[in-house]
Amino acid sequence: MKRNIKNFNRDRDYFDSDDMDDYDDRYYKKKKERHLMLWGMVMVVLLTAIVLASARIKNFKVIGNTRYSSEEVVDLIFSDRWDTNSFYCFVKDSTQEHKQVPFIQRYDIDWESPLSVVITVYEKNIVGYVDYMSSHMYFDKDGIVVESTGDKLEGIPMITGLSFGSIVLYKELPVQNPLIFRDILNLTGALSDNGIKCNEIAYDNLLNARLYIDDIEVYLGGNENMEMKIFTLKDILPKLNGLKGELNLSVYSESSDHESYIFKTKKQ
Repeated sequence: MKRNIKNFNRDRDYFDSDDMDDYDDRYYKKKKERHLMLWGMVMVVLLTAIVLASARIKNFKVIGNTRYSSEEVVDLIFSDRWDTNSFYCFVKDSTQEHKQVPFIQRYDIDWESPLSVVITVYEKNIVGYVDYMSSHMYFDKDGIVVESTGDKLEGIPMITGLSFGSIVLYKELPVQNPLIFRDILNLTGALSDNGIKCNEIAYDNLLNARLYIDDIEVYLGGNENMEMKIFTLKDILPKLNGLKGELNLSVYSESSDHESYIFKTKKQ
């Protein structure tokens, strides 16, 4: 009986040894598979990173811009090295505030494809500027100072004759009579509608307006009938081309023809 038990134990030992070898083979095989899978994942991540790092925005379409050219808008918005990277730009646009761009209220970036974007620009509604401490202080229709710069913005007139204290950016221009902003908006709107560009708009204490268009000085008077005064000015200006003098449009009458308005020439 003892001998049989001993033989049985020897047989069990032999069986366990073969089973352990099979276990080791399976273990190393699974370990190798895990290593291969891990390296595969690493390669996928590396290839994805390479693709994302190399994907650059190629096509830019800008709409809504009048103050800047499309090229200038792109240069201002995508000014950093990585800004044109598609992945970086998408994440940055989704998680961070947009850059502050002079004369632009805000802008949106829409994706047509990973390599093509559309930039929609919403510009600030600037009606004029005043000079203050060697800077041009641009303000909007409500008199809010929106930009301070040494650059002259084309198409925006200088406003003179206003009395104000210290100027603070993004605050209302501290003038004595806030109604002046209504008159400025009305006048600049009429000028824009009629395609008239002026260098300067001067106001006196009674809010009477005077335009300076190259060598022509136009006295407009008060804000009443301003749209019709500017419409009349549009018709008269071609006849004054090359002349130097003062045109008085302060009194508007529907029955008056253009020849009834007084133009005083000045010596050249």
